[in-house]
Amino acid sequence: MLRLMSATLLSLGLLSGCASTEKLIKKVNLGSSDTPLQQVFKVHPDLKKSSSNIDIRQVFNRVESPTAAQVIVTQTGLMDDSVRAIRTVYSFKSIKQDWALQNTQKSYQCARGKNKAFQTALCP
Repeated sequence: MLRLMSATLLSLGLLSGCASTEKLIKKVNLGSSDTPLQQVFKVHPDLKKSSSNIDIRQVFNRVESPTAAQVIVTQTGLMDDSVRAIRTVYSFKSIKQDWALQNTQKSYQCARGKNKAFQTALCP
């Protein structure tokens, strides 16, 4: 019984120390600019509509006060039978408390051929 109580108290203590999503968003929203994901959605509003064949990930370099971020958009189920997927990586940097887009890189995963990894060259 004592083990059960101590395990319960330990679990409650650990859970109460976890950062909530709301707190993390406040740390990511450094200044007045939108988060990197919000900026990508503003440029490409169609990404919100077609969610069945799209994987969207937002990654930061650290949890506390991030200085760099990436939004990775992977599109699958394309009409082109030579392309299995298209991945677009948007790289952001925190400059004076605002998120600024630094680079955009598009790569392709070909359905044919030996190379199944993403590549920057167009598929044959």
